[in-house]
Amino acid sequence: MASAYVSNIIIDQGADFSANFKLDDAGTSVPINLTQFRGYGQLRKHPGAAFGVEFDVKIANPKKGEIQIYLNAIQTSELTEGRYVYDVILISKLDNKIYRVVEGMALVNPGVTNMKSGVIKPSTPPVSVGAEPPEDPIEGNLWWNSVDGRMYVYYIDDDSAQWVQTNPSSKDTERSN
Repeated sequence: MASAYVSNIIIDQGADFSANFKLDDAGTSVPINLTQFRGYGQLRKHPGAAFGVEFDVKIANPKKGEIQIYLNAIQTSELTEGRYVYDVILISKLDNKIYRVVEGMALVNPGVTNMKSGVIKPSTPPVSVGAEPPEDPIEGNLWWNSVDGRMYVYYIDDDSAQWVQTNPSSKDTERSN
């Protein structure tokens, strides 16, 4: 195999990532048969960095020279934003020869959405008004009880879900379920 194919990639932090490559002979454009190879790949801040993230490398269509690299959302969420380097190697199953087939720079874009952090979920409509709480609430929904003139938020804890008064006074000791 000739020198590595250079391709710069962009990875969105906290999202699944995949990229596909088609390896062919540079002079003839004939696909390289990859049936006798297995693949590995890594992403690192710089070539000598102690910490790296391993790609899942699949030889998607061996006879057509197609490979795919993949990182899941858990892996990309652990990456800090910035520039990285990566490469993909193929190892021959026949003689264990190693070939670097793809390499390049990777830019990790910062993510905003964090599924682990506390957020206020959307409430549709923003506040329900009525004598009875809305059906099928989601955590964070608001309900103005038009009978008692109080605001409630739908709250889910470890073992229950209930409407909790948003600003109770010392005279209020009850909940609406």
